[in-house]
Amino acid sequence: MRRISNISSKLSRAIIIAAAITVLSFPHCFAESYDLNNMLKTYIKKNYPWAEIEITELSVSEPISAIPARILIEKPPPGKTSFLLQLENGKKIQASANVKAYDWIVITSKALRKGHHLEHTDVYSTLLDITKIPRGAITKLENAVGKQLERSVNANMPLIDVMVKDRTLVKKGQTVFLIVESPKFTIRTTGEIRANAYVGSQAKVINPASKKIISGVLIDENTVKVEF
Repeated sequence: MRRISNISSKLSRAIIIAAAITVLSFPHCFAESYDLNNMLKTYIKKNYPWAEIEITELSVSEPISAIPARILIEKPPPGKTSFLLQLENGKKIQASANVKAYDWIVITSKALRKGHHLEHTDVYSTLLDITKIPRGAITKLENAVGKQLERSVNANMPLIDVMVKDRTLVKKGQTVFLIVESPKFTIRTTGEIRANAYVGSQAKVINPASKKIISGVLIDENTVKVEF
């Protein structure tokens, strides 16, 4: 009777251990699937110029027992993408997934008028699905800030390279027209730029006749306007 009890006890213990092994093996299966997702994501990021990748609906033609030695893309992203996974033993496994790609783009933070010189507060960068990014879109803030708008734009609008142009630099010593305006009078004369200045920024001009230095806005490459 004692022997039967010992056998029953050992059998129960074996069942518990087997159950524990079964439970512990499930996370391993999920880990393999998760690792393949990350592996494909890393492969795409290394071979395509996109900032972020999202992979969903990943499926394989058969279970993978080892890490692929080589990955080939048969149908490129974005969208439904086909992969060929080659194992160390030469075996090839088909895989497919839905791939979304995102890249950085510069967006206007508010409505701006034509001729405005872009500042940091006028724009921001965000990730956008590459299928929605317009051709010629500006992708870096440094390629937008400091530029002049060629047209008026609305808030939250992607900036395209044809919408902006480089600011014109007027060099020290260049002769410009000087317009001094007040509600009661307007004076037009010529002056000389005292230091390099960009169109749209403040500029100091010396009046050759009076030798006085006046500050105004360089409204174009030939004109400085002063308002009282």
